[in-house]
Amino acid sequence: MQYTRFFLLATLALAAPAQAEIYKYVDENGQVTFTDVYRKGAQKIELPGAPSALPTGKAPARRASYAPSPANFPRIDAGTQQRRDDLRRQVLQDEIAGERRNAEEARRQLALGERLQPGERATDATYISRVNKLRATLQQHEQNVTAIQRELANLK
Repeated sequence: MQYTRFFLLATLALAAPAQAEIYKYVDENGQVTFTDVYRKGAQKIELPGAPSALPTGKAPARRASYAPSPANFPRIDAGTQQRRDDLRRQVLQDEIAGERRNAEEARRQLALGERLQPGERATDATYISRVNKLRATLQQHEQNVTAIQRELANLK
C-alpha cells in the first residue's frame, strides 16, 4: 500500500511538467493527423486547461541569412558528389521496392483480415481491432513509399 502511494506520487510529480504543442494536419486525401511535430500547413491546437508554455529565456529565432562558405571549407569534386548521389539513389530505390512489396502484402493481409470468421460479426471488438491494425499497417507502408518518392525527387 505504501509503495503504491509512493509510486503514484512519483508518477504524478514526473508527469506534471510534461507538455507538448499539438498540431492538426489535414493531408491532400482529407486524412486528419494530430502530431507534436510541426508540418507545413498544420494548425496549432490550443487545449483548454493545458499549462501555458514555459519561457525558455531565448530570443525568438530568426531566419538564417545567406553567408558564403569560408575559403577553407572542405569541398568535394563533382564526380565524388555524383557517385554519392548515385549510391543514395540506389539505396532509396531498393528501399522503395521493399516498401512497395510490404504495402502489397499489407493489402493482401487486410483483404484476408476483413473477412468475417465463423460466428464473428462486423461489430465485434476483436474484428474491429484486427481490421484497424491491418489498415494502420497498410497506411504506414503507403506513407513510407510517399516519403521515399519525395526523397528520390529531391536528388539531382
